[in-house]
Amino acid sequence: MQSTGPIRRDIVLVGGGHSHLAVLKQFGMRPEPGTRLTLITRDDQTPYSGMIPGYLAGRYARDVCHIDLGRLCRFAGARFYHEAATAIDLEAELVHCADRPAVAYDLLSIDVGSAPGKGAIESGAEHAIPIKPIDGFLGRWERVEASLTENPPERFRLLIIGAGAGGTELSLALRYRLKSLLARNCRTTPKLAVTIVTDRPTPLHQHAPAVGDAMRRVLRDRDIQLKTDFQVTSLTATTATAKSGDSVDFDTAVLVTEAAAAPWLNETGLALNADGFIRVDAMLRSVSHPNVFAAGDVADFDGRGLAKSGVYAVRQGPALARNLRRLCSNQPLKAYRPQPRTLALISTGDGAAIASYGRLALTGPALWRFKDWIDRRWMRRYQDLPKMTPAHSAGAESEAAEDAAMRCGGCGAKVASPMLSRVLGGLKPQARADVLVGLDSPDDAAILDLPPGKLLVQTVDHFRAFIDDPYRFGRIAANHCLSDIYAMGAEPQAALAMVSLPYAAEAKMETDLRELLGGALEALNEAGAALIGGHTGEGAEMTFGLSVNGLADREALLRKGGMRSGDRLILTKALGTGALFAADMRAEADSRHIDSALAGMLRSNRSASQILQHSGATACTDVTGFGLAGHLLEMMRSAGRSVQLDLGQLPALPGALALLERGITSTLHPENLKATAPAIVDTPAVRDRFELLFDPQTAGGLLATVPADQVDRCLIRLAEGGDEHACVIGTVLDEESEAPRIHLTERLD
Repeated sequence: MQSTGPIRRDIVLVGGGHSHLAVLKQFGMRPEPGTRLTLITRDDQTPYSGMIPGYLAGRYARDVCHIDLGRLCRFAGARFYHEAATAIDLEAELVHCADRPAVAYDLLSIDVGSAPGKGAIESGAEHAIPIKPIDGFLGRWERVEASLTENPPERFRLLIIGAGAGGTELSLALRYRLKSLLARNCRTTPKLAVTIVTDRPTPLHQHAPAVGDAMRRVLRDRDIQLKTDFQVTSLTATTATAKSGDSVDFDTAVLVTEAAAAPWLNETGLALNADGFIRVDAMLRSVSHPNVFAAGDVADFDGRGLAKSGVYAVRQGPALARNLRRLCSNQPLKAYRPQPRTLALISTGDGAAIASYGRLALTGPALWRFKDWIDRRWMRRYQDLPKMTPAHSAGAESEAAEDAAMRCGGCGAKVASPMLSRVLGGLKPQARADVLVGLDSPDDAAILDLPPGKLLVQTVDHFRAFIDDPYRFGRIAANHCLSDIYAMGAEPQAALAMVSLPYAAEAKMETDLRELLGGALEALNEAGAALIGGHTGEGAEMTFGLSVNGLADREALLRKGGMRSGDRLILTKALGTGALFAADMRAEADSRHIDSALAGMLRSNRSASQILQHSGATACTDVTGFGLAGHLLEMMRSAGRSVQLDLGQLPALPGALALLERGITSTLHPENLKATAPAIVDTPAVRDRFELLFDPQTAGGLLATVPADQVDRCLIRLAEGGDEHACVIGTVLDEESEAPRIHLTERLD
């Protein structure tokens, strides 16, 4: 987080719309002292609506017209919560999400866009693909194209419901795309029919008549049928029926009608207009709740209706950022003044565009080139981010120094007892009969009972936060700490937590602690382990660790040194978290790749451990900070055996190999290479994945040796249990040595 000094206020941005992009960029360029930003959005990449028709027409690659929200948040020092907001509690000032605890705010801004309204469609609207959210449309459209490619029809009928700028642009882009697709993949090109229907008497009814006339000519020239005054009232899987009784048959229908608001806004208590959009004043602030703002399509500019256009969302962004900043510093807000008229450039799918400005209408290729230049220039603002150092003003430095001086390290720098009691009082740790004294009856120390015949297995791990989400960090950190227990073939019994929190206002610290311990507790409860106590203090940054006890039967215990000649090496998770999060720290990672890595890190090794034990595993360890090569070498030295390792089979997380090729590595990577390289017999032909061996992992998978005759069944069970990346990566050689070697190859014998 780039904010200087202790956190005093939280600005929460709900939605990754165009206006919020400007807020993130401007706060990243100049952080506000004591202010923390959090973006909550169901998209990790947000499309720029103005370029989507060009993308569909094949004129842009996907990455050209999408902005990586995770990367932008990293630049801005903002927390990035890839979650869907489901409700807002205005009284408690909380945003509720689908899959994480509620997020507290002091200032809230909403920019969630809109969706096509069903209008007069009384039934069957589910038979049409809505254009928004755009990522949902793109996914469903890909399935349409896959079906056309696999089973080419004799004809294909596309229906577009809505003839505004979005509907007409989409019809032209998809016609261009489909003609190319069908000609390329079908021996006999199917007959293509594209129809647009609208309940209005003319297309582009919000524009001047000359613009509508120009669009009519373009549609006619492209052989796209336009049906006006066609008010769709019902849809079946193949037919759209109008109020007049007329009907149109189709194979695929797309809904591009006028914008509608998200239904969940009706339950918030915010002042809404008749269509469900948030009423805002000239400062973009809710007319009913002064600490709530809204911008873009979701906002209704009170007293003046504005078109649901990306042009206004883009222009509102700087005004929104300015007013959020001014509110933080108790300055008067400034009014946003929308421009009286806007220039609209409507692409025709074939390298031309129609310009609409007031009563004027122009058409031609030069206008497309102008639109392309404008769009690319705007995108560069959020894709080509400067390398930033936090901008600390003199006032911010003074404020931070004053707070630091006031925070002494006495009493172990503990957090306040009342706050800790409130947080612990809300937790529900796993109840176990062998925990005699724990959080339910706190004392100076916990007391555990050791069941007869069981071995006690103990481990400890502790590390700094690598993501800005305390809840997910707590869950991942707990998984990481539990992995040593699972690698030993033991079952977790109890855990002590070690927490350090950066100083903030008490309410902020309490929220962070509740989320951190809440995430960790979820992982511990799923493991059947009781949280029995710990230590919580203040520090320069958030850190977390667990000391974990486990119980094991002596005969079931797994060790590193049990590997035998002929055993196969099985790895249960893909590699690459070190490189990915090193890139994320530099704001150079693709947020889709970070999401993929986090999904694996959130997955427990419990199921994999049980399956490996049932498959007769002879040795096991978890792959963490020393990388695959380091942990494998520990196993080899314990057993005194060499291995053959197939680099071609190493599972890599999406994006990891590309980052390693660019030289982006974790801090520990060079030391891992230095420590293990002397034991590696290298082959130049396999250098492309060589660096993956030394990438340090967080919450990595298990590495085990399994008898060859058990491997196939073991892999099937691992895949069924959710470890989709589990695979054989090598074999134990019949070669005993005090200095064992890793022999690299591209293919196992």
